[in-house]
Formats: sequence, C-alpha cells, structure tokens
Amino acid sequence: MSAAQFTNVTVNAQATISYDGRCSSHTIMFEDGRHKTLGVILPCDNTIEQYQFSTNTSERIEIISGECEVKINGDEEFSYYRAGQSFVVQGNSSFNLRTDEIVQYVCHLEG
Repeated sequence: MSAAQFTNVTVNAQATISYDGRCSSHTIMFEDGRHKTLGVILPCDNTIEQYQFSTNTSERIEIISGECEVKINGDEEFSYYRAGQSFVVQGNSSFNLRTDEIVQYVCHLEG
C-alpha cells in the first residue's frame, strides 16, 4: 500500500492531460532520483469506451480510490482492480483502462 502522502519531493506543476481533460497526472520527483505520477481518471463516457496509455518504462499502477478494468497489451481479457490493488505494465508497452467512476492512482515508475 502506498503512503497517504509523500515528503521531501519536488512536484511538476504542469499536469499531463489527455482525453480532453478526462485523465490528468502530476509528476513528483524524489531526492534519490525516483519519479512517480499522481493522477485522476474520470469515468469513460459513450464517446470514449476505454482509455489507452503507453509506457516507456516499467510501471506499477496502484489504485488509491475507485475501481476499473485493465487490459495489458498481450492479455486477452480485462482484469478488475480496486482501491488497494495494483498492476504492472512492462516498459515500451501499453494498456487499456475502462471505468464508470473516478479513479485516483499512483504510478510508480520502476524502470
């Protein structure tokens, strides 16, 4: 489980925003060089049935609140994740996510 807060970090005030503002995240940088992103994903709507995200490095995405279904590149079916759970996506890959509620997450950049 992730810490409820992070100390001694630098926050990038410029958000990464996608899907017309329905997905946004901020990068936090630790003194030891590690990076994480903190994000919010709004529910999918009729015009967007699922979101697709690409990875450059291995990522462990920890769901802080809400629930969603995720299909990692190469998987045949979606898997369900809720608050307190996480999933790993390898670098240079992608995943699809769908949800009907607000999802908050921490992405641990592990590569």
